[in-house]
Amino acid sequence: MFRRILVISLCILAALSCDRRDGLDHATRSLLNELDGYVKARDVYVARKLDQMDALRRLCRATDDPARRFDLEMSMADEYFAFSFDSTQAYLKHCQELARQLGDQERYNHASIQLGHLYAKAGSYMEANGVLYGQIDTASLSEGLMTDYLYYLYDFSMDLADNSGLVERLAIPPASSFRQRLLDRLPKDSDRWRILLRDQLTGEGRLASADSVAHLLLAGTTPDEHAYAIYAFHLSDIAERDGRPADRMAWLVRSAECDLINAVRDYASLTMVAQRIVSTDVDRSFRYLRLAQEDALLYNAKLRPWQISRSLMEVEDAYTERLTRSRRFVAVFTILLAFLAAVLSIIAWSLVARSRKLSRLRKELEESNARLATANQSLNQMNQVISKSNQVQEQYILQFLEGLSSDISLIRAEDNRFRNLLKQGKADQLLKELSISGRSEKARDDFYRTFDRTFLALYPNFVEQFNALLQPEARIVPPKDRLTTELRIFALIRLGVDDSKQIATMLDYSVSTIYNYKVSVKNAAAGDRDKFEEQVKMIGK
Repeated sequence: MFRRILVISLCILAALSCDRRDGLDHATRSLLNELDGYVKARDVYVARKLDQMDALRRLCRATDDPARRFDLEMSMADEYFAFSFDSTQAYLKHCQELARQLGDQERYNHASIQLGHLYAKAGSYMEANGVLYGQIDTASLSEGLMTDYLYYLYDFSMDLADNSGLVERLAIPPASSFRQRLLDRLPKDSDRWRILLRDQLTGEGRLASADSVAHLLLAGTTPDEHAYAIYAFHLSDIAERDGRPADRMAWLVRSAECDLINAVRDYASLTMVAQRIVSTDVDRSFRYLRLAQEDALLYNAKLRPWQISRSLMEVEDAYTERLTRSRRFVAVFTILLAFLAAVLSIIAWSLVARSRKLSRLRKELEESNARLATANQSLNQMNQVISKSNQVQEQYILQFLEGLSSDISLIRAEDNRFRNLLKQGKADQLLKELSISGRSEKARDDFYRTFDRTFLALYPNFVEQFNALLQPEARIVPPKDRLTTELRIFALIRLGVDDSKQIATMLDYSVSTIYNYKVSVKNAAAGDRDKFEEQVKMIGK
């Protein structure tokens, strides 16, 4: 009765506490644990990035040539592009001034196009529109810059469409109006051409083809390149459209890891990972979002903080829901604890009533233990007798086996003698007496067969117990009722034959062969190879 009440109470507690565990599956939890390792190393990656940019900055300061300085500062802007909006903007504007000083329209257009692209990626769509559509003289663009310009207009249109919920609404041409022009201009083996093809296939719902192109793009990068994170992010988008949530999460995690490795501060992957786990692991989701928000604020762009703030609201709702569940759990737990206290009081009273009966039973148990100790002593004596009997039995078997082995040696010696006589020219006489059919080999086979049958009759479980000492891939499967050479060697060791020379004599092998077999088997031991023979000797005991 009392036991049933306790079991029911514990089941109720377990059901309530199940709600408090995260609902992540094993694969997702492994991915997130791996991602946590990259998050912990974030400061190391940022320090490495700062060192690289500091080296470039020193190069910039060391040159007075405006053209050389323009090239270096454009490289600095490229390094800062996903790390700091303000620094990238400052370098690009200074590059515009350097281009004016040089009177170089090509360089000015290059810096302006990059500045417009920066504004578009940072969510400053009005500024991007003003630069890309208002400040660039397309008639003065070279062929290469015209391709860049069209590509960034395409990218701008795609970004604006993806974030159509923003206040800024701009009447710019759709991305499709630029795509075909770019496909005609770009080499078909270039990354940009493949990106355009991937986007087109994705938009048309041809997800298998889009996935193949996306994998082709990814194969041309490594995780220490920022492009890898971007391509992995698009693979996650294709997986989501294709109804593959596990692949979606895996690619998002890879993208987030690559962002961390490259010290990127303007990213979306980590935020999207946090969004996907907010209902199953709210604490981890909040950690990721807090890190993403910190990086977004350091980057100082418009778009990311606004996107992350919406996710933080979801985390707040999840925390509120969990707090409500916790309060409900505490209330039920308090009531149940009071009930259990009452039940335990009744059980304690019952135990006191039974204590006297237990004291009487204890005396009877002590008497029974005394009788049992006497019986155990007798049993130990019997075991000693049986052990001595087994030793005698094993010694007898060894003598028997040595006799058989000796017979083989005598037969082989006789064969050798007959062959010597044959060499001396007494062939006629010997051919009548001698059968050149290999009597020694037949005798050896008979010996092996007798040995195998006798040993397995004494130790029927030897093969299974011997294999249990080996690694799974090295286990031996002998023919029925027979032993292999390795098993015969260690069968003799089980019978107490330690000397390799003696084993070689009994089995009709060379000492080196016996040694090689022993070493090969010991190397496959599942445990300590130095203790392997001692473990074999314990088989059947």
